[in-house]
Amino acid sequence: MFFEDLLKEYSKIKFPEQYADVSKVDKSISWYLADTANQFVTVSRNQNINIIELDIKQAFTTICRCLFEPENEFIIQMNQIEDKKSRNIFIATSLVNTEYLRLLNIISKVIVIGSLFEIGDITLLELKKDGATVSCDDITLSKLININEISDDNNEFNSFLHKNNFIFHVTEHERYIRSNRTSYFWDGKELIIKGIYKHIPPRLITLQKQLMQDESYDQNEILKIYSRSYFEICKLNHLNEILNDYYLCENKRYLAADGKYVVRLIDNIDPRNYLKTFLYPIILSSKL
Repeated sequence: MFFEDLLKEYSKIKFPEQYADVSKVDKSISWYLADTANQFVTVSRNQNINIIELDIKQAFTTICRCLFEPENEFIIQMNQIEDKKSRNIFIATSLVNTEYLRLLNIISKVIVIGSLFEIGDITLLELKKDGATVSCDDITLSKLININEISDDNNEFNSFLHKNNFIFHVTEHERYIRSNRTSYFWDGKELIIKGIYKHIPPRLITLQKQLMQDESYDQNEILKIYSRSYFEICKLNHLNEILNDYYLCENKRYLAADGKYVVRLIDNIDPRNYLKTFLYPIILSSKL
């Protein structure tokens, strides 16, 4: 009953033509503008340009409470688990091999994209399982910040969600970058990286933050360290302190020339690939 009512409200939303496909209920549980267009995408907060990340608080828990009756044994056991991670594991294992597990993802996607596009004019940057990242103007920003208070006839979809106890968490960012299937979120102080290349050498993590803050750095030194000759000297002389700082990533692996993480310092490691993968997206973003 809940799912049918949700789809009824969802069908009333008019999606922009460019999002016609991603808005389909049975398509694109996850979607990235940069990956779809096969290009580098960056957005910086500016006058009337904002970057918002929106996600559903306790998404699967709230959806399950809408799908099942309160006296259902599954719901009773779920409600007894306080830890969010443990509760989500319980939901996944309990509903495995049932239609409900896929339904949870579909409903989550419908809720996120429906709530956003009903509110206003947005540019969808990312759509994930229980959230999305968008760019919007100041008017839409104000509406999104107050999304949990919406309950009126002009916003039927969000009002429906409000009545069913859905709550959103909204985060503002100063800059967003998507490159090489990796997303960078900068809030002015902290840099959050999600995606394939989220594992980075310690020294480059510091340098990434410096670049985000437009701080100066010794470019010649970095180019020297990530040269073939310097890398070979470090490797042959077992200069592990330098190798660990500049080459060994957080996942205890190295970045190979083909873009894959590898366990050993094998011959196909290209030092320049570290710059291309971890630094160039941020450098390019700061110049656009």
